[in-house]
Amino acid sequence: MTSALPFDDFRNLLATLPRADTAAEARVRALFARADKPKGSLGRIEDIAAWLAAWSGRVPPAVNRPLV
Repeated sequence: MTSALPFDDFRNLLATLPRADTAAEARVRALFARADKPKGSLGRIEDIAAWLAAWSGRVPPAVNRPLV
């Protein structure tokens, strides 16, 4: 049965999302930590790469078919 409450379909969709792959995120962060560069010099790119790895489960993370 469907609910008439606002955003219930969106809440149900969010509830079925897979969990983040924290091991993939940790591996990407470790790669950045070992890189020959000043810590944090890539700014938000490091955080975005770690987030993408966590949700895709891929190390290194990749965006194969970006859409704008």
